[in-house]
Amino acid sequence: MTFQVQEVPVEGILEMVTAERNAFETPPQPIFKLYCPITDNDRAKTNADTAAEQQRFVQESAPNVSVKNIWIKAKATSPGSSETNEELAGAAQWIFTVPGPSPSLETKTEHLARRHPEGGARIFAAEAFRILCECNERHRLSTRPHRPYATLGTFFTMPQYRRRGIGSVLLEWGLRQADEKQMDIWIEAAPSAVSVYERHGFVQMEVIHLKPRCPDGLPETVRAEWEAVEKSILPVTAVVMCRLSRLTS
Repeated sequence: MTFQVQEVPVEGILEMVTAERNAFETPPQPIFKLYCPITDNDRAKTNADTAAEQQRFVQESAPNVSVKNIWIKAKATSPGSSETNEELAGAAQWIFTVPGPSPSLETKTEHLARRHPEGGARIFAAEAFRILCECNERHRLSTRPHRPYATLGTFFTMPQYRRRGIGSVLLEWGLRQADEKQMDIWIEAAPSAVSVYERHGFVQMEVIHLKPRCPDGLPETVRAEWEAVEKSILPVTAVVMCRLSRLTS
């Protein structure tokens, strides 16, 4: 069996988003609930809405010289099999950015938190994203603030193809792109994936044990919503990692 990496066309993003949810729920990854909650208990609509948002990001980045948003997938093929028999083995979303005017930290966290319903759940998410985004930006800006950089929007392997090198295939595609563009790479890794990234030259910058603080003065119902989503998501540990460009100008 061989694995082939292909760029994903805009119309293929829904398939990737659906597969991503299946991958991150087998077994369940708590941080995925933070980034990609299911809205109104409607999995299909949530996937469709997420895919539409991602399609818009890709289309907006196409003519943009400062941001490139590219989805790639690894397809598994057996000798003699036809294209129709290819199976998705994994996928990744690579985002390549040239520093320039960018949204404020508050704008970023509010945008991410809007995936959660209004009330305590959204307040919790906004505080959690503030902690994560602030940590990422602090390390990047203190290392090489004006350097173009890449990051991973998502990165997953389907359960039946784990421990078969798919992660390395998807990573190496992005590493080559980043080095050609002389870009550093900044990622937020799950503890279980740290060793994979380290084998590809990433170093740990900080370990975050996520613990958002509930604001004082919330109404009782809103506080109860906060506590419910906190219980469903935490504990979460994320590791900020960096791989500096192998080429220098």
